[in-house]
Amino acid sequence: MTTREAVCTDLGDTLPLSPGYIETFYRPFVEGGGVRSLVRSILADESRLAWCAANGYRHHNDFTKVVLAVSPAGRKLVWHEWRQRQPWVDGDYHNHRWDFVSYLAAGELELSEYEEDPDGPLAVSHYRYESPGSRAEYVLRLAGPARLREVRRKKVAAGEYYHQPYPIVHNAASMARGTSTLIVQGEVAAAATDVYLPGTGEERLDRAAPRLSPTDLRTLLEAFHDRLGGGEDRPGGGL
Repeated sequence: MTTREAVCTDLGDTLPLSPGYIETFYRPFVEGGGVRSLVRSILADESRLAWCAANGYRHHNDFTKVVLAVSPAGRKLVWHEWRQRQPWVDGDYHNHRWDFVSYLAAGELELSEYEEDPDGPLAVSHYRYESPGSRAEYVLRLAGPARLREVRRKKVAAGEYYHQPYPIVHNAASMARGTSTLIVQGEVAAAATDVYLPGTGEERLDRAAPRLSPTDLRTLLEAFHDRLGGGEDRPGGGL
């Protein structure tokens, strides 16, 4: 199977993730065909496709998450293929251990940001998230009750970019079928991820993280490659 070193890709490690990174590195990388070329190379290499499938899963928060590449410093290029649920149903509020920048390749997202406030209108249970790693599930461990208030809401359309600092608690919902995002996930900056669920929660929650087969991933990546504008030049896509 392809090793981490074999999928290593330049993700602008010398630049901090920020709005400036988007303009200096990420936008030229995306709009210069870097993502399309990367996806094409994955589709042409069965071992690389298998590595990506092993580093992806179907997330409880409405998307399929796949690591497409890593950088020498450990940044990750991660693709999210969103399913369309009714907004705000069965979602959660969370932050991350790392900053990220995101490119909306297709569709539309609605983003809401929150902060803890003892007088906030939203009563929640505060959990600590444990990554699934190679497991087929991830774990949420109860930290205690909390209250949140919404501080900002915006929509992001196809073709737009944004920067998300790691401490900000947020929620994202797909507003259109076929929504796809590509994020560059930065280096770890915090010890844990905070997750907030409405109401009173259990001490521990185990949530499934179903894995993809290479065949399943190929089907998804071929459709994504075509949406990037490269249908005929992908492996098996035509002349």
